[in-house]
Amino acid sequence: MRSRADDSTTKARIRDAAIRLIGRNGFAATSARAVATEAGVSAGLVIHHFGSMRDLKTACDDFIINEVTHRKAGMGEGDVSAAVSEWYADLDTYEPWLTYLGRLFTDDSDAGAHLFDRFVELSREMLEQGVASGAVHPSDDEHARAVLLVTHSLSMLTLQSHIARSLNSARLSLDSLSRMGNAAVEIYTHGVYTDSSTLNATREAVTEATREAADMRQHVQDPDPPAMAAEIPTP
Repeated sequence: MRSRADDSTTKARIRDAAIRLIGRNGFAATSARAVATEAGVSAGLVIHHFGSMRDLKTACDDFIINEVTHRKAGMGEGDVSAAVSEWYADLDTYEPWLTYLGRLFTDDSDAGAHLFDRFVELSREMLEQGVASGAVHPSDDEHARAVLLVTHSLSMLTLQSHIARSLNSARLSLDSLSRMGNAAVEIYTHGVYTDSSTLNATREAVTEATREAADMRQHVQDPDPPAMAAEIPTP
């Protein structure tokens, strides 16, 4: 009879195999038989441990999310970037996790949506603390700024092969990640434009476009009455 320890080890092996395959090929293209072959077990054992492929996918999601938010002892949820950097520092070990994490945000999954929202929440809290301390400039739209920063950070995962190629690297390594991080901090610190003319022009354009769209909606809802024809005198 298989021991509980053996079951636990086998279950983890199946989960890790699923992380590799789903990250590489996507959930729809990953079958229980493929996971079983990758893990070196029978397809029946995959179902025995996880019930269904959907339940196995949920277990993989939960594992990756927990690892990225609580990787090291004492790490707070605000240190997600530190966890991801640690993964990039040991790509031979963690590359399947990074690939899977990127897949979470490109596949239409509840787990990816919840994690994205959590990252935005953490980013906004960090920015608000920075504004309060005087280290960060305030924004006219704090939430949109947090969304933008999270989107920029996640592009490292979803576009990593293109970023690596552009930086003359075989894959996105800690070195290339550091170059991107330095460039990002430089932009965040010094900006790109030398004055506010582009910002002002953009705000004016958005205001005008919003006004025109509102006028158009009003016109559709309440069109001008047609011009009255001259009354025809009655006999």
